[in-house]
Amino acid sequence: MHKFFTHFRIALFSIFVLSISSAQYTEVINSNRPSQSMGAFSLGTNVYQLEQGISFRHGTFNSFNNASYSGFGTRLQLRAGILKEQLEVLGAVDYQFDELKYQLAGSNITNKRKGVRDLSVGAKYLVYDPFRNTEKYKPNLYSYHANNRIRWRDLIPAVSVYAGAQFSTGGTYPYQEAFYTLVNQNYQPITEPAVSVTGLLILQQHLKPGLVLVHNVGMRYITADIQQKKLIGTLTYSTREKWSIFGEYQIDDSPLYRDVTLGTGIAYLLTNDLQLDLAVQHSIKTTPKLLTAGIGVSFRIDNHSIFAEPPQDLEEIKQSRKDRKNLFKKGKLLKKTEKRNMKGLRKLDKKQKRIERKLNKM
Repeated sequence: MHKFFTHFRIALFSIFVLSISSAQYTEVINSNRPSQSMGAFSLGTNVYQLEQGISFRHGTFNSFNNASYSGFGTRLQLRAGILKEQLEVLGAVDYQFDELKYQLAGSNITNKRKGVRDLSVGAKYLVYDPFRNTEKYKPNLYSYHANNRIRWRDLIPAVSVYAGAQFSTGGTYPYQEAFYTLVNQNYQPITEPAVSVTGLLILQQHLKPGLVLVHNVGMRYITADIQQKKLIGTLTYSTREKWSIFGEYQIDDSPLYRDVTLGTGIAYLLTNDLQLDLAVQHSIKTTPKLLTAGIGVSFRIDNHSIFAEPPQDLEEIKQSRKDRKNLFKKGKLLKKTEKRNMKGLRKLDKKQKRIERKLNKM
């Protein structure tokens, strides 16, 4: 796992050599909720989206001063498609208020806390879209099996990269650490820089109709003293009745916290621009043991016009390139022909002048 994350920067750099293609705008809302991962596809130009959730959060750390906390948190994410179909900018803020209890020197201590736990902004860019060749993904009218089996080309993922800035949220939850008070008392103080860098590689595979697999791999707080490596995998299945369910695993690795978190949830599409969701996540380890359960809503303002930039599949792009090459060749051939003709006319003119001179001498 450590070697895998070590090579992340190389993979992130190498991915820029892939071919650029157009994003896949969807007729229905494309929400990151309720999972913790981020999808590869952008919203589309002039599309604006709000994703809001509220959750109950509980954690216990019995081997660490018999500590525990309980409270609520709310997370807001704003997304916008700007400039190009492949580009999306997004910002997120997470606010938590809870009650931390622990034992110290034989006394029971209770701290009521509230503050911003996460604050970030960033941009996501789609660098490769396997669906650009639309001919390969057209339904087979003669075979139900062909339309519902997993094909080898379905394993080729859409690829996006995300780069963002992580901002310090003060002394309540540095590095999003809920047990910071105890860490600060028992070990050296933790200082989060005012701004640090986050980088993610996003892979999205459409295995069969309605079945989507997303992976996020990357690192948060890259420029800080305490770096957080992260891997998230989400499998989502959508039904024709507007329901979707997901299962998810999340691996976190940092000097403050190492664990695997499992999650599941369900979402319902009320309209093309409105989605409701319900989800729960639970950590595997008990040092600490974390539980999050909540509900959320995603709302979209869709000003995208599919007629402003008509989609092109790969065959159309290839044909357009061939036409331009043929036109260039024809132009080049025409210039050569004109050059030959001019050269022949000059030779003919010289011969005629020589004949005229001879006739004059006679």
